[in-house]
Formats: sequence, structure tokens, C-alpha cells
Amino acid sequence: LQSTYSADLAEYYEGDAEYEVGTVLVFGGEKEVTTTTIMNDTRVAGVVSDNAAYSMNGGCPGLKNQVGLQGRCPVKVIGRVKKGDMLTTSATAGYAVKANDPKLGSIIGKALEDKDYGEAGVIEVAVGRM
Repeated sequence: LQSTYSADLAEYYEGDAEYEVGTVLVFGGEKEVTTTTIMNDTRVAGVVSDNAAYSMNGGCPGLKNQVGLQGRCPVKVIGRVKKGDMLTTSATAGYAVKANDPKLGSIIGKALEDKDYGEAGVIEVAVGRM
């Protein structure tokens, strides 16, 4: 099975809101997934995706969020990042940061491109890669 335009494996999860593409989500909140303001949160679920090659759980009830679990996804990132850096949850809800002290279970994935400015932005990430 090969996909020309889609880039990740995703699954629908019910969220406490509908989140925009690139938002980092964790398991928790009033439904299945939500955002977090905890650095290195080990509850990390994945990143909201809109370009899945394969998507599971289409019958998900409520506010559906397609969460990229593995593969290439755009991710909201704060701070400077180098290609290959591991990313984790940040103190800003829905955003990732470079993992300076990675904790088991807190890694979102690895940056596929450099980001040389400190403000918030979106970069492509290999989600699920440790």
C-alpha cells in the first residue's frame, strides 16, 4: 500500500474541543484528548492531522479530532529547533518544544526541518519517531 499525497497514520479521538491542524494533544480532559500546559507530559497522544494516508475509528462520537500517531505531520512549535531534535509538550497549550531532557513516553517525534526563530511556528515532524 503506497500513498502519494497522504503522510501519516491517524486515529479519530473525541476531544473536549475541535482543534486545528498541528495542535499537540494528550490523553485526558473531559473526553479522550485535550491540550496540556505541562512540559514533558507523558500523556502525549499525538498531533491533529488533516492528511492521513490511513485513518481509523471513523465512527468516533462527539467532537472528532484526527490524531496523527505515526508519520509526517505539521506540528505547532515554540522556540528554535534543529532537524532531528526530539520534541515534547510545552508550557503553551497545543505546542511542542525541543526536548532538552527527554522523558520516556513524552516524545512527540523528531523535527524534519530547522526552525531558527523563537516565536511560534509550524514545522514538519516525523511523529512517533524516537
